[in-house]
Amino acid sequence: MDTKKLKYFLAVVEAGSITRAAGRIPVAQPALTRQIRLLEEQVGARLLERDRKGVSLTHAGQFLYDHGRRLMAELDSVAKKARAISDGYSDALSIGITTIHSCIPSISNLISRFRAEHPSIRLALESMLSGPQARAIVEGEIDAGILFTEREDDPRLAYLPIARYRMAIVASRRHPLTESLPTELRAFADAPFIRFSRDSTPGSYDRVDRCFHQAGIVPNTVQECHDDITIRSLVAAGMGYAIMPSIMARGENDLVAYELDDLPISSQLMLAWRKGADSKPIDALCRMVCRSA
Repeated sequence: MDTKKLKYFLAVVEAGSITRAAGRIPVAQPALTRQIRLLEEQVGARLLERDRKGVSLTHAGQFLYDHGRRLMAELDSVAKKARAISDGYSDALSIGITTIHSCIPSISNLISRFRAEHPSIRLALESMLSGPQARAIVEGEIDAGILFTEREDDPRLAYLPIARYRMAIVASRRHPLTESLPTELRAFADAPFIRFSRDSTPGSYDRVDRCFHQAGIVPNTVQECHDDITIRSLVAAGMGYAIMPSIMARGENDLVAYELDDLPISSQLMLAWRKGADSKPIDALCRMVCRSA
């Protein structure tokens, strides 16, 4: 299959129309239309339905889009590893790391030890939240990830536990939201709640919601955010509370963590990679995690 035509097809799907895709690439619209038609002839199936609003995928088109994105990511990974070998490395490994890795010594220690023990492997780090990390691993954009998740969250991934942290109410020490030391979620029923958007950490989002439901509370959500740093800053400024791993408040003068009996959930820090991936660098990283357990 011609990768240039496949790239054009992916661009059209993501833009939602041939006209918009032609402007983004950029390429003349008639030429782009012809490339899509040639790809359909090569595949032997209609890939797109066209109407005045733009394009939509046929079943065959959806299949090609899902697998095509993964294929292009894998080709990009192969190219990166080839460049690494050309630069004198034996291999390359791209890892997603949580945006709060600086708060978790085990992550920094693991990365430092891997670099020290495997200097011939070019290591690239991508700072990403857990949800985007999982998607990037599945689609081949990164080789592995260190993220907060549970084994059941994505069956397409293989996991190795690194650490587990209790989830807690994280609030400002300087701007208390309750009059006394809180012992249950109900103490925060009316307080402003700042939370992750669901696409950032879907598994954790749902587990927190179940705790609210069991406590008979509808949280007063005032803000949804996509990253830990923003949430911590808003909480420290007294704009509300968040539910995060209790380690987030460790060593912070402005934050306090309350581990409550009716918030009996924890967050598992995992090394994750795509099932079936055959990678010596990932194997080496797994052995290092096992030694640290």
